[in-house]
Amino acid sequence: MKKSYLAIAVMALALGITACSSNKEEAAQTSAESTQTAETSAAEDEDVEVDYFDGSVNVVEEFVVTVTDSEGTERKFDISEAEVTGAEAVGVGDEVEVTYDITALSDDTTPAMEIEVLMSAAEETEEDLADEVVNGTISEVGDGTLTLETEDGTYTFNTLIGQQVTEGGLNAGVEAEVTYYGDLEDTEDLPVITRIVTEDAMDSDEASIYTLTGKVAEGDADHVVLDTADPANTFFAFEGPGLFGDVQVGDTITVIYEGSLTGRTITAVGIQ
Repeated sequence: MKKSYLAIAVMALALGITACSSNKEEAAQTSAESTQTAETSAAEDEDVEVDYFDGSVNVVEEFVVTVTDSEGTERKFDISEAEVTGAEAVGVGDEVEVTYDITALSDDTTPAMEIEVLMSAAEETEEDLADEVVNGTISEVGDGTLTLETEDGTYTFNTLIGQQVTEGGLNAGVEAEVTYYGDLEDTEDLPVITRIVTEDAMDSDEASIYTLTGKVAEGDADHVVLDTADPANTFFAFEGPGLFGDVQVGDTITVIYEGSLTGRTITAVGIQ
C-alpha cells in the first residue's frame, strides 16, 4: 500500500511540474504577443500624421458633429471613436479643437481622433444664462427689441426668439411679465426674452405653456435642433421620444417645452 501511495504522490508531483511548465510557456507566449501588439500599435501611431481643426459646433447628430471655423469653412467629424476632453459631451455652440488623421480627411465625414471642448456652451449657459422673470410696464417696442420699466430700473431686451402671449398686442403702457436670460445691465449684448405675457392674457390657455418657433436644422423621430430667427441665439436642441416622426429638415415648427431654454438639451412635450 505504501508503494501505491508513493507512486500516486510521484505522479501528482510530475503532473504539477508539467502544469507549471505549461503555464510558464503560456505566460511567456502571452507576454510576447502583448509586446508584439504594443510594438505594432506604436508603429502605427508613428505613421499617423495628425492635423487640427478649430471652430464652433453648429450641429450634433448622434456621433457626427458639424464644425465651422472662423473663416466659414465647415467640416463634419465622426466622434464615435474620439476621446472627448474638456467636457462630458459635445453640444451645439461649443468651441472645439478636433484632432484627426490628415490621411483620413474626407469631403463628407472625417473620423476624429480627439475633440477638445475649449468652451462649453452648456456650462456657460448654466452659469450665466439662467432664466429669470421680471414684471413691469412696456415703455417702448422696437424692431426686435422691447423696453420694460420695472421697480428696479428700465431695461431693454432682445425679442427675436421670444414667445408672445398677448390679446391686445405689445404696446407702450401695457403691463407684462417677461421671462429672459442674460444680463439686464448689458446694453450691447441684450438680455434675451424667451417669453412675454401681457396682463390681458395672463389667464389664457397659451400662458400655461412655453413654446419656441424655428426651422428644423436637423433631427430624427426623437429629437430636433431648431434654427431660430436670432443669428446670435440660434440653435436650440429638443428631445421628445417619438414626437418628431413627421417632422422634416427645413420645416418651421413650434415646439412646446418644459423647463428652460438655457439647457444643453430641452425637454419637448408637444408640437403646435
